[in-house]
Amino acid sequence: MNTQARKLFSLADIKYAWLLLLSILVCFVTYYVDEIHNPRDELWLSVCYFTSFMMAAVWSGANYAGHIRMNVLYSKQHNIRVYVDQLALSGEDKLELQNYLEDFACDLQLKGLTEEEAAKKAIAHFKVEEFLSMSKHTRPFETHGHHYLLGWGILAEGAALITGALYFLWPPLSLYLRISTAILVVYGVCLIVLFFIYKMLDALIFRKLRDYFS
Repeated sequence: MNTQARKLFSLADIKYAWLLLLSILVCFVTYYVDEIHNPRDELWLSVCYFTSFMMAAVWSGANYAGHIRMNVLYSKQHNIRVYVDQLALSGEDKLELQNYLEDFACDLQLKGLTEEEAAKKAIAHFKVEEFLSMSKHTRPFETHGHHYLLGWGILAEGAALITGALYFLWPPLSLYLRISTAILVVYGVCLIVLFFIYKMLDALIFRKLRDYFS
């Protein structure tokens, strides 16, 4: 699988997938009961549909938040090796920086600081220098590309075409196929729309943070 395909169809990129699957399950069961029993009291059906919608809405927010990570320049660190490993440097530059920070930390320990305190102070000292020179040119927060939303949204719509065709060709399973088609269409469209909502949120957040840090 090439890089673009991995971006479009990666399951690992879907955070809190269990919540999205639970939303789909609740929607499917509610739709099925509605079609089979056709109850007169539809209040509880409305509650179940609303519950599935709210779970999907909560998932969309949690999923977006799960993809936001703080730039290593601004995040708190107390382990020199872990901190250096996160930097976008070559192997040689990482080794040189790690040796510099460890030497700096050793000097601080000779002055009475503990190993953890010395590591924190050494990293903080390096961050101050980097922040002063780079903070206006780097983003304090980084987000995911969200391509998987397009990929799985398009895949859901393609599956809906298949189940929709089978609905007319396989009468014994027509009810299940009709429900599946409806859910695939709705959730597929929502995933595609969510891609654009995420992108708008990215632009809004970055603009606010850029104005704040500039």
